[in-house]
Amino acid sequence: MQKYRTKGQDLQSGHQAHVRRGRFTLRRLWRDDSGTTAIEFAFIALGLVYFMIGIIEFAMAMTVGNSLEAATNLSSRLGKTGYIDVDAQLDQEATIRAEVERRVGPMIDINEVDIDHEVFNDFGSLTEPDIVVDLDGDGDLTDPGDSWTDVDNDGFVDGGNSLGAGGEIVVYKVSYPWKVFTPFMSNFVGHDGTVDLIAYSVVKNEPY
Repeated sequence: MQKYRTKGQDLQSGHQAHVRRGRFTLRRLWRDDSGTTAIEFAFIALGLVYFMIGIIEFAMAMTVGNSLEAATNLSSRLGKTGYIDVDAQLDQEATIRAEVERRVGPMIDINEVDIDHEVFNDFGSLTEPDIVVDLDGDGDLTDPGDSWTDVDNDGFVDGGNSLGAGGEIVVYKVSYPWKVFTPFMSNFVGHDGTVDLIAYSVVKNEPY
């Protein structure tokens, strides 16, 4: 005997089928893991990019630091021989700076490079330098406010600002303020986003 369904039963049956299809769709979406990699990458992308930039910047700073050290060693060798680039009409100090610029110039702003040189009578004086106050760094200790205390009583201004003469010891210090260009890292590295790259070289001047 054929059974007939009422309109209300048909509607109820259709509603139940719709609910079952909806639940099936939700379960299928819940189990679908396509696009997971993109979502995970979106969460870590910013930190990853900063990390990669930090690696690049650290590598650049190390490269400049190594180049600055090599340039300091090579330029100090020029200094100990008293070599002057006459053709370029440079004095001894300018010749040393030009050598540093030639070695490291393309990677830095040479105008911000600071080259200091202190002269000593002998290697023993390096451990106990005299107390020198040279306010303007011109090597002239007769200026007002300048002073000199001869610690080893040898009559020589150990630690004075000079390229020295033949047989004297000169300590070269070349420094460059490397500015960290990553805003986030500048809050944690260096001082106010600046790292001082410093290279030293100690030489004994040849007789000249």
